[in-house]
Amino acid sequence: MYRQLALFPEWFDEIIAKGIVFGIPSIVYARSAIRGAEKLGIASSRFWPGLYLGLLVGGIYGFVGVARSLTGGTHVEPSMLFSSSAFWFQFFLAMMTAWWESVFFFGFMMNALQDEYHLPEIPALIGAVLVFLVFHAPLRIMLTGFTSLTVAQLSLLALFAVGQAILFMRTKSVYAVTISHALWGMVLMTYGTK
Repeated sequence: MYRQLALFPEWFDEIIAKGIVFGIPSIVYARSAIRGAEKLGIASSRFWPGLYLGLLVGGIYGFVGVARSLTGGTHVEPSMLFSSSAFWFQFFLAMMTAWWESVFFFGFMMNALQDEYHLPEIPALIGAVLVFLVFHAPLRIMLTGFTSLTVAQLSLLALFAVGQAILFMRTKSVYAVTISHALWGMVLMTYGTK
């Protein structure tokens, strides 16, 4: 409904709106939780290991994107992507989107389900993935209607969310989840089909 009523530019949605909707509950939770930065996965000790692992997982996404393009008959040509200011702007937006969503869905939501509702890891993971899908499904349905394509996209999104949740559970680093999420988005933008 927000995307239909509020016609703000994409940068506003990804930086400001998501910062308010996802950031405020996460910050309030972190401030109230014992070892809040550790809980959210934003402790400085998690930065470098998370960065490296996120790059590794994101690199796998990139490899799969190129392989899918090649096996699908698409000719992949070298380009000067990294010298394009448009690419870097899109990457910045992907990082901001990934940051706010990772902090909220995995840092906050999974921990809150475990701490406040005393759920074990797997039910907390399922809960966080379901909330992730509830936030993302309406836009998918609005863009494509409820078709087999929508079901396939939501299934892929659910698998992605499960993978991100497992990555967060194992690393306790929102940095790993953020980098892999941003690279996932860039791979879809670069190699995905509409």
